Amino acid sequence: EDEFTYLVFVSRLHRRKNSAIKAVLLDQTVLAGIGNIYADESLWGAKIHPLAKVGDISQAKLKKLYEEIRYVLNLSIEKGGSTDRNYVNAEGKKGSYIDFARVFRKEGTPCQRCGTTIIKTRVASRGTHLCMVCQRYNNLPLNQSRPDYLPHSTDERKLVQNS
Repeated sequence: EDEFTYLVFVSRLHRRKNSAIKAVLLDQTVLAGIGNIYADESLWGAKIHPLAKVGDISQAKLKKLYEEIRYVLNLSIEKGGSTDRNYVNAEGKKGSYIDFARVFRKEGTPCQRCGTTIIKTRVASRGTHLCMVCQRYNNLPLNQSRPDYLPHSTDERKLVQNS
């Protein structure tokens, strides 16, 4: 419907400014087409923790997130998507985007930016891959055990308390 401009992106995100950014990115009524893989990849690229509340993210970080989403989606289109099981396109080819993923399904491996081990947890009821150093929760020091915002789900509480 609307062209995917930065202003459209920000106005749609701010419909849910008190929600975790990953949950908002996965909400197809807010932004259609961003699935779990692309959300993880874009958040990692923008150095945003998936539990950060939309309203707490700086304009600079939102701009970077917008650019990362465009980058990730364009690369995925170029690589034929992120299919990895039995799906093939009309020409019988599988999508190869997953081979270029920087964080998705990389748990246990070093972060490409800082070398910290990528972890997998659950956010918005989905498997979530992130670097706890590059994607610090609200840019808090790693030794701070609990931020002001306490997530609702048990999985999210554990993730925040361990960050």
